[in-house]
Amino acid sequence: MQNPVKRIIMMKTLGRFLSLFCLMFLLPAVSFAWNALGHMVIAEIAYQNLKPDVREKVDALVENLHQQYPEMKSFANISYWPDALRGQKIETYTHWHYIDIAFSTDGTPLQDLVDDDNAVWAVNNIEPVVKNTRANAYERARFLAFLTHIVGDLHQPLHTVSYISAATPNGDKGGNDFYVRYNNERVKLHRLWDGGVGVFEGEGSQTRAHETASNIMALYPESGFGAQVNDITPANWANEGLENAKKYVYNTAPNQALSAAYVEEGRRISEKEAALAGYRLAKILNSIISVGDKN
Repeated sequence: MQNPVKRIIMMKTLGRFLSLFCLMFLLPAVSFAWNALGHMVIAEIAYQNLKPDVREKVDALVENLHQQYPEMKSFANISYWPDALRGQKIETYTHWHYIDIAFSTDGTPLQDLVDDDNAVWAVNNIEPVVKNTRANAYERARFLAFLTHIVGDLHQPLHTVSYISAATPNGDKGGNDFYVRYNNERVKLHRLWDGGVGVFEGEGSQTRAHETASNIMALYPESGFGAQVNDITPANWANEGLENAKKYVYNTAPNQALSAAYVEEGRRISEKEAALAGYRLAKILNSIISVGDKN
């Protein structure tokens, strides 16, 4: 008869193996999602602008998450970890990805669509956790991933608004109920902009993220943003997204093919916002992860 203690150890070992197998099976399917690259690029821009000591501490936090999620090998990887959770049907944090600021252009009455736990709320509440050196290191790593991801989301205009019109009197859910034609396909406006209007479509590899980040930084250096780059107030970012939505994102008719000018401008805005998000994220991390931190 098998020793009960050995049997328990074998069961625990088997359980860990199965958990690891499931994670490795699930996460790659999500990590190569069409919008993963955008988050990785923003994280890469931030990473290249971290102070050396802060980068070292960030790497240590990433390693903590890597131990639980083997796919999370780098700071760029953890930028899409919150979406990997959603891919596993973990919806607890879904509202953290956006804030629905309502606006209209046709006189349809506005509604207050902003949830209490939204992207702005999340960033403000996550920063103290990442800063807290007494917090469990794994929890700090998880919240670092959320912070990295949500800062990126708040610089995608359709994560900040919901368009109210006669056709969508209760809001279009950040462009999810607004369709356009792009590359001979009928696509959601939200999906189009999640992919940077073509800039971030395709495989989210570390190499491509690094190359794209370098190209974007060359086009939009930190010095070109002036004082704007030092604005690390999430509510202000949401208002910037609202202005971009009004001026550019919805400057097209529903169910119609996008003009070449719209696509070109959309790509320019996506690249510029990715650069701004990366620089701002670096400033936040350089500020809250201090020299004296011990992980």
